[in-house]
Amino acid sequence: MKIKAIYENNVLKPLGNLDLPNKALVSITIHESFSDLLEELGEPEAGEDIDAVLKDMRKRRYYD
Repeated sequence: MKIKAIYENNVLKPLGNLDLPNKALVSITIHESFSDLLEELGEPEAGEDIDAVLKDMRKRRYYD
């Protein structure tokens, strides 16, 4: 499941209803961009701006 949430007063608040039982334990991965994620994981730096490449690929997929 992929959701959007807002962080407010040290709490993540989903922007929509979740189909989960009360007190369900979940795992959350937070990243602001793919480049930030690669940097955090210690991967070698890419020769191109990965965020720009992914954005371009998404545009092509929707407009082709």
